[in-house]
Amino acid sequence: MNKLLEKVFESQKFLTKDNLTINIHSNTGKEQCQFLQRIILENKFSKSIEIGFAYGISALAIIEEIEKQNGKHVVIDKFQNSDWNGVGLDLINQAGYSEYIYFNEEYSYVTLPKLLEEGRSFNFAYIDSTKLLDFLLVDFFFLDKLLEKGGIIVFDDVAFLGIRKLLRYIAQFPNYIVHDTFPKNIIGMYNNRFLTLIKKIPIFKKILRKDLLTTDYDLGIYSHCVALKKN
Repeated sequence: MNKLLEKVFESQKFLTKDNLTINIHSNTGKEQCQFLQRIILENKFSKSIEIGFAYGISALAIIEEIEKQNGKHVVIDKFQNSDWNGVGLDLINQAGYSEYIYFNEEYSYVTLPKLLEEGRSFNFAYIDSTKLLDFLLVDFFFLDKLLEKGGIIVFDDVAFLGIRKLLRYIAQFPNYIVHDTFPKNIIGMYNNRFLTLIKKIPIFKKILRKDLLTTDYDLGIYSHCVALKKN
């Protein structure tokens, strides 16, 4: 892993080019970054896109592997300069990867259709932005059209209700399968026990749809970060 990124994970802070100390929080952690890097490395992906930038931690991890495949990384974040004071871009520049990133300071629902119109395509996508179902559904609609067959889309913060609802929806698509999760898919004790009890009552089997009786664990998405592969 990049030495600068290792240092950031160790200290939980970094200095900007103007010597401003940035204390990081709520960022993509080291092990999850390694999870993203492993997926890219194993599949030799070279065309990546990310929605959400913030400190630039996950973007730097992705770019490090994408660059090895002579690829470029597209990042979309309307608020990088206004709310985050450009610290993500600063980190990428300090690491020496500025030539491998295409930064779009616009809403994803504006940028994604433009990329589609330009005929762009990607084989790796990472979503770590809003937690609202309606916005995420729009993002997925366009990313599905931009993602090549065999490509992988990774969702962060799956514990949030809006994201979990979307993942339950996508995981039951015929052309998407759960490729991997971080951490590993585990049984949700409360959720699993409740649905197990419901399934034992005959009347519920008749009145409830099968997909509603399928647990997140059964779908393979009971985790924090879920990678889905397009077939």
